[in-house]
Amino acid sequence: MKIKTIKSLTDKIRKHTKYEPPHPRNADLPPTYNIILSASPKGGGKTYNTIQLLTNYEDSGFIAQDGTDVKMRTIWVSGGTSRSKQNSILDTLKTLHDDDRIDLEDDVDSYMKILYQDIKEERDQIEAYNIYRKIYDKYIKSKNLSNLSMEELTLLKWKEFIDPKIDPDAPRDNDNNLLYNPRMVFLVLDDMIGSDGYGTARKNFINRLSVKSRHESDELVGLNLIFITQSFKAVPALIRKQTDIFVLLKSASRQYIIDAISEEVGSHFSKEEIMKYYDQIMKIPYGSLILSIHKKEKDQNRVRIGWTQSIERDSKYLI
Repeated sequence: MKIKTIKSLTDKIRKHTKYEPPHPRNADLPPTYNIILSASPKGGGKTYNTIQLLTNYEDSGFIAQDGTDVKMRTIWVSGGTSRSKQNSILDTLKTLHDDDRIDLEDDVDSYMKILYQDIKEERDQIEAYNIYRKIYDKYIKSKNLSNLSMEELTLLKWKEFIDPKIDPDAPRDNDNNLLYNPRMVFLVLDDMIGSDGYGTARKNFINRLSVKSRHESDELVGLNLIFITQSFKAVPALIRKQTDIFVLLKSASRQYIIDAISEEVGSHFSKEEIMKYYDQIMKIPYGSLILSIHKKEKDQNRVRIGWTQSIERDSKYLI
């Protein structure tokens, strides 16, 4: 193959400021934002596995691009079991407030839109609060009001020149902590298959959410999605194609799952490699094979046994 350089064209991109979302302080945790799909039959350990991950995120904490702390919020949506006594393991999560344990069986699509709007409104409130904090700080440091614009003075007057630290309208979490950064949100959708929240139509809100969940703008807010399901087959293809991390537990549908997973993670793993890991790990009681194709994942953590062990891959499988 003979290659010739086209001298009149360039492959360089102009300098720009790259945005990075908040990330876990513990760099061995899966990078954010992410979409996780955990599939196994009833009793396979999906909930326990998810709680393990969220507990590690809670212990780690998050840091924003400017080095400041970011708090975490967990929202657990299920088809009627989020408050079940059999789900008491959810009580161990420090970032899951009682108001964010949500049971939905009907009108799921509509409620999910409201929930997303609630997350966005909190983000907007925090951003507005930070604008006021900066203006108030400028006001305190100013020797005369001529240093302030009419817009700044109008906002100060509207807020009655109140100190942001004692502002009763300041954004706070459920423990009354001031929020200086939008929280890192983990939205868990627990066995919602069969509800009207899922569907094959792209206009379905959960499907659309899986496409836009990593993006931030005036109209979009970033978050992490965790899908827990008894049936890998029932998860819409659109969601599977957006998934970054696949959690595989023991299932009678071994061949189907391996075939389907191989298609979704083919950019990083061969079917032969997946089958090798799956068959060995499924011999471990409640063992889970976790495969990550997240672009920011550490290469040494792309294959895990549970969240606390990684597999050193054979060089012959590295793509």
